[in-house]
Formats: sequence, C-alpha cells, structure tokens
Amino acid sequence: MKARLVTAVLLITCGLGIGWEAYQNLMWAISGKQNSWYEYVGFWGCPIVFVSGIVVLKTLKRGTYLGLLGYALMLFYFAPALILTLRRIAAWNLELGPTRKVLLGLFVAVPLLTLMRLCLNIVRIRSRTRA
Repeated sequence: MKARLVTAVLLITCGLGIGWEAYQNLMWAISGKQNSWYEYVGFWGCPIVFVSGIVVLKTLKRGTYLGLLGYALMLFYFAPALILTLRRIAAWNLELGPTRKVLLGLFVAVPLLTLMRLCLNIVRIRSRTRA
C-alpha cells in the first residue's frame, strides 16, 4: 500500500505541475506563438500521468504502465523545455532568485523521482511474475 500511495502522489504531482506549465505554454498560441507538434504531444502526456496516479491506487501494475506511457509522452514537452532553460541560464549567466531556484529544483526533482519510482514498480512487478 505504501508503494501505491507514494507512486500516486508522485504521478499526480508530476502530472499537475508539468501539465500546468505545458498548458500555460500552449495558451501563448492564442497570441501568435507558433507551437511545435511535440509540445502538443507532451501536453497530452500530462493528463495521462495524472490519471495513472489515480489508477495506481487501485492496481499498481496498470497504473505503472499507464504512468510510463504518459511519462514518455510528457518528455516531449519536458525535456526540450528543461534543456532550453538550462542553456539560457548558462549562456546568459542568469542569476536566479531563491524562489526560482526552488521551483527549478522541484521541476527537475519531482519528474526524476517519479521516473525512479515507476522503474522500481516495474522491477517489483516483474519479480512477482517470475516467482
């Protein structure tokens, strides 16, 4: 039960956090920003991650595999956004305030922790089926 709860909290937090950022980015399209196809694909991965957080409370196996699918789709948005942000910080020697450092740390840490938890769930699921 503990693994399910931790996985659910991470998936829901990751889906909401990255999903909100992706949603805000897509809303710039209203004012003329051209969005790439992968930004839309990444955005739709976030609701899948969120829903998998709810599904994992019922069945760990289905929720984990659904979470991995959503996570893979979410990476289409998250990876380019993170790389671009880090490149801009390095290239322009931007000094981030304490609040922005914490937010950037959370936007990096939560998806990485979520991926680690999903991988641990896969190992647990596979060890049960082999035994």
